[in-house]
Amino acid sequence: MRWLVWTAATFPIAVLSHELAHYAAYRAFDFEGASLHYGSASYAVSDAFWERVREGDLVAASLLVPPWQAGFAAGAGLIATYATIALCVVMARLRPHPFWVGLGLIAPLRFLSSVLVVVGTLLGRHHGSGSDEEHVASTFPLPELALHALGIAVMVAAWAILLRVPSRHVPRGRLAVLAGIAVGGILYIGVLGPWLLP
Repeated sequence: MRWLVWTAATFPIAVLSHELAHYAAYRAFDFEGASLHYGSASYAVSDAFWERVREGDLVAASLLVPPWQAGFAAGAGLIATYATIALCVVMARLRPHPFWVGLGLIAPLRFLSSVLVVVGTLLGRHHGSGSDEEHVASTFPLPELALHALGIAVMVAAWAILLRVPSRHVPRGRLAVLAGIAVGGILYIGVLGPWLLP
């Protein structure tokens, strides 16, 4: 039960650490209408900006916000997620507490969408995901597919490392952690998040 509860409790932290990084960048660049929600962060002209970027009209997009700033803000969430995962892997090895294991397993779950992008690209069906990786690649000379592949690799590695920890310390520890992820997701996305940060 301890592993389940601690893992569930880390779900909001895993989500908000990513979104707070976006939000902090928006505020640092003084983007108008910067706002934080339970599962996203945005600014007043974000939809219009990325629509112009997808159309290839960087001049029109630049009239809204500087593209490099928007790209950096998109990348800030990715950097925060990678940093969270790295911290959790190190801490779980030094001090095998369910907090670090749960947080380190939940944080990379955002890269599951990267699997869909990579598969769609390989099948010739990828038409833009609106992901942080796409936004970074649209504003900096970085290949989107490589960014998605990196996320998938980090997710697989983190899960392979961290799932060993509970199995070494408690009977059925992995099952408790997986149940905690499910419970935490249901409670945060379905109840707590919309109530606290609609």
